[in-house]
Amino acid sequence: MIICEPTFSEIADNRLFQKVERCGRVCYKSEDKITDDSAYKFVKNICSNNHGSVLEHYNFTFSLEIPFYHILKEVDIPFFFLSYDNLPLVSFNLRAFLNQYNREDFPSELKTFAYFMEVTYPTLFTLNKGEKEFNIELIEDYSKLTRKERDIHQYITISLITDRGVTHELVRHRIASYSQESTRYCNYSKDKFSNQITVIKPVDLPEDGLEIWKQAMENAEKSYFELLKVSSPQIARSVLPNSLKTEICVTASINEWKLIFELRCSSFAHPDIRYIMNKVKSYFIEKGYIDETI
Repeated sequence: MIICEPTFSEIADNRLFQKVERCGRVCYKSEDKITDDSAYKFVKNICSNNHGSVLEHYNFTFSLEIPFYHILKEVDIPFFFLSYDNLPLVSFNLRAFLNQYNREDFPSELKTFAYFMEVTYPTLFTLNKGEKEFNIELIEDYSKLTRKERDIHQYITISLITDRGVTHELVRHRIASYSQESTRYCNYSKDKFSNQITVIKPVDLPEDGLEIWKQAMENAEKSYFELLKVSSPQIARSVLPNSLKTEICVTASINEWKLIFELRCSSFAHPDIRYIMNKVKSYFIEKGYIDETI
């Protein structure tokens, strides 16, 4: 049994295929299969198998012509987010667009975006539904937007190493996207996991409770390995503890991250999620994503 500390990092890759692959492979812990040319095949397989949630980790933001902005406001496409503070803007993730693009009754209002996608990603968008009816500009430098615009349209992806108890609470935040290490597919008796489970010690565990906790973790590990002899990982996982280490990729707008910090950095939050969210919040302040007063 391994005991590790909770930690996090930002996944800031702005390449579509590579970012989707990085987040998607967390589910299977198959990051060792990433090569210089593996991303395209991985994303195509994700699309073919209809595992659309992984595609939510890649987001687009466009500035629009004013007439086009008002057209989009009228049609109200699901999961397309519009604002007009300094610029007319729209943002959406890859899954939200693909859901529309693959419809037989593809909304004609999205032909301009289809044209962009077919030109930029011709191996992924092949249905020839695009027409350049309006001028749009892909926003890549969010520092040029107002604070309000960044809060709505800039999405940040964080990879968290934490425990299962924390992620049970984290995924309750609805307007976000998640890809998590799967205990259905991960077999912790294999060499890639050092033939043992990894757990995270609770932040507020009292010293006189440490041995009790360790014994419970060791018993869980033993039971898990015994069950693996007669069943599959997805059955054996039933005895794994809340303290089990897991990796989860979380993608959300800055506005949603603010809400997460408000609720999970509170003194009323569970100590384990408060510990890691305070660290993530400090990182957001350091990067300028949010103000210190938030």
